[in-house]
Amino acid sequence: MRREFLKAGMLGLWLLLPSLAVLLTDHLTSVSDAVGLLVFALFVLAAPLVLLPRVRTYFLLWTPLSALAVLYCYLTLTFRSVPGDALVQSALNTGLGMSWQVVSAFGWRVWLLPASLVAYAALACSIDPAWRLSASARKGLLALLLVPAMLLLVARQALPQHFQLPPVFEHGTANLAFPSGLAMSLARQAHLRNKTYASVRGRATNPATPLLVVLVVGESLRADHLPWNGYTRNTMPLLQAMGPDIINFGDVASTANWTFAAFPAIVMRERGEVEFNLAQTFREAGFRNAWISNQEPVPYSLGSHVMEHATGTQDYHFRTDANLLPMFTSFVRQAGPRQFVLLHMNGSHFPYEERYGIESKVYAPTLADLGGKMPALQDKAAAINSYDNTIVESDRFLARVIEVLKKEGRPAVLLFTSDHGENLFDDERQLILHSRSGATRYDAHVPMLAWMNESYRAAFPTQAAALRANQARKISHVNVFPTVLELAGVEWDGRDSSESFASPTFREHRRRVRIDLTRWEDYDGLQ
Repeated sequence: MRREFLKAGMLGLWLLLPSLAVLLTDHLTSVSDAVGLLVFALFVLAAPLVLLPRVRTYFLLWTPLSALAVLYCYLTLTFRSVPGDALVQSALNTGLGMSWQVVSAFGWRVWLLPASLVAYAALACSIDPAWRLSASARKGLLALLLVPAMLLLVARQALPQHFQLPPVFEHGTANLAFPSGLAMSLARQAHLRNKTYASVRGRATNPATPLLVVLVVGESLRADHLPWNGYTRNTMPLLQAMGPDIINFGDVASTANWTFAAFPAIVMRERGEVEFNLAQTFREAGFRNAWISNQEPVPYSLGSHVMEHATGTQDYHFRTDANLLPMFTSFVRQAGPRQFVLLHMNGSHFPYEERYGIESKVYAPTLADLGGKMPALQDKAAAINSYDNTIVESDRFLARVIEVLKKEGRPAVLLFTSDHGENLFDDERQLILHSRSGATRYDAHVPMLAWMNESYRAAFPTQAAALRANQARKISHVNVFPTVLELAGVEWDGRDSSESFASPTFREHRRRVRIDLTRWEDYDGLQ
């Protein structure tokens, strides 16, 4: 029997190898991350045994994935990131002729895949067919899997500000583990829709230049709670430590105080009854696009090559913004030389305590310390503490995004803003949160930050200089669409360089804010 256990252990290790390979990448930033990944991977591999009592049958059913395990390890170590949607999409859509050319380029090494498949199948077949788990053993395994899982999920919801829990059942962990990451990528490909927006003939002025453009859209983050804008707390210490590499725009207006109206103004334009969006325009200009969102699906992402959204209340409550990073890193390293990526965060959206963990709990007491209730006026200090902790978490997220960009040799530029701000019992009106009829200076004044590497400054000196020259100007979210395209060197029908604050010809325009579904108001007149 000892020999059978040894065989099973070797096969189990074989299937675990892709997840172990992730330990050699920068996807994981702590021991806690590594523990979470390995526990989840073991959970996924062990779960089928509850229904498959014959050990030999169990391992034989994994045979098709055993060859992929070897390929996954190779790709993970080659790209320093797990195979993401871009690679999966390429594999699914490449013709047999081209696929054979790619495979042939590996020479003799290509035979390692069928050899590994045969070796795995032979070892699995050698297991004693009479070896089976008893009903009591499978019940024990089920309890061993379910009880810790339930405890972890409850603790994830109730104790994130008290303990740093391993991210066992986080969305990002599932994306990193094998074979769950592959299954999730295939599911996303199945849900891609072919509808596109109207064309404005996006075209690159220098299509041969490798380039990475990243637009990050936060949630409910107000500008005056950032240290660059006079706030007494250093809520973004990691970005502050980057010094002059971070360009702050201090006078930026949203177009509405709720996401449904504010977000479209950032990523799309209307011309009469015709709509066109960033994803479609970048695609026309020859960029590979990824839309990686921690919020619900929106039509503006159509035209992206890779799309990921939160799809339900469980995602909304359980998936932190850090879970976007595995997909982001994989796409950046695997999707070609010219890319546009949009990251849509949950950021600082209420309930605040669900947006950060113990490592970002810098300010206390928080609303969670008071019982996690809806904030009342007497809870103002705790509400602000909780809110500021979400900004600390956003700082950690943005710093990790920039760390990925710093490792790029090609030109890379990032622009960050928030869809709208937030009220925090600021004045005699005693308003809290956002989306109330009639915008305020607090929920319409939003942050804007930019970062670029040295390669970008060398390749796009005009845009780089214009960003710094215009950082004190009056800017609206309607300027983001033309600015992002300007940063990428993309021309389009209807382009007006005076609308882009990445252009030396930028001019300030009237800034309007939607106060309800039919009425607008001047931003500069808001109280």
